[in-house]
Amino acid sequence: MPPKKSARGTRGDARTLDLDKILRSGETRHETPAGFRSGFIAIIGRPNVGKSTLLNRILGEKLAIVTRKPGTTRRRLLGVLNTEDAQAAFFDTPGLERPASKLGRFLLEEVKAACAGADLALFMTDDAEGEVDENALALIEDAGVPAFLVINKVDRLKDKSKLLPVLAKYAEDDGFKSVYPISALKGDNVEPLVADIIGALPEGPRYFSPDMTTDVSELLLIEEFVREQVYRLLHKEIPYAVAVKVREMERAERSGLLHVEAEIYVERKSQRGILVGKGGAQIKKIGELSRTEIERRLGEQIYLGLKVRIKPNWRQKDAALSELGYENV
Repeated sequence: MPPKKSARGTRGDARTLDLDKILRSGETRHETPAGFRSGFIAIIGRPNVGKSTLLNRILGEKLAIVTRKPGTTRRRLLGVLNTEDAQAAFFDTPGLERPASKLGRFLLEEVKAACAGADLALFMTDDAEGEVDENALALIEDAGVPAFLVINKVDRLKDKSKLLPVLAKYAEDDGFKSVYPISALKGDNVEPLVADIIGALPEGPRYFSPDMTTDVSELLLIEEFVREQVYRLLHKEIPYAVAVKVREMERAERSGLLHVEAEIYVERKSQRGILVGKGGAQIKKIGELSRTEIERRLGEQIYLGLKVRIKPNWRQKDAALSELGYENV
């Protein structure tokens, strides 16, 4: 069996790109036809309005983790839509809310970075009255990019006529380029939205390979899929106190099976007990469900080992946040 690779080393082996370097240098390795459009789109909004669901719908595959709990998204996640005449790179972002910890400040910086690097912003709300968060508007204005207002979850409205005053209001508002009522879950009106997004992008190069849908490493996706199951199975404060770190990732020489060892961090001993469960039942279930999602994404069977460790008050400690990958760069 080959020597074990550390998580840090494995990240370096993944297909990741330095977006800032690409944008600064204008580097592009892929020929494009005349009139080709490309650009970056930041999807922003309050927690649980459906940003990750929309990204997955646009891409036609599950990239971003999704749960019913607010605050599931913790990272600026890039998803790339490729067509014959355009390439649209979408940033899924954490939900906008007032930071209550150093982790919260990291999340806010992720949103700001997405807006700063965008050609277009999608402000999402699930409020049928189209209420817009002033802090979100300020972010968009500071970035100086055009914005679409996207009103999600309209499939829940029995009386769709309630949307008419909202559409009329924002049709006259210079703050938004367009207004779109959609259902990200069901796909209603998403196709016209994507068509108009592409139409609003500038002409430009293809920044990524045509077969590439994300710059996120497999290692980070594994961490996210494990955390997704924690959010789905556990409640109250525990999901928010959890971080996941892949420590080892290697392929067995004889069988070719991918072996992954990951650690789940909590802040208190009581949280560890709940996460492990009676006789290890809960952590076993988390592992089984996580492995199913990871295998679906990677297209191969894996071995997944999970350990639960305590890292007191990690959400408030710079060193712990950096170790766990929550560091703005």
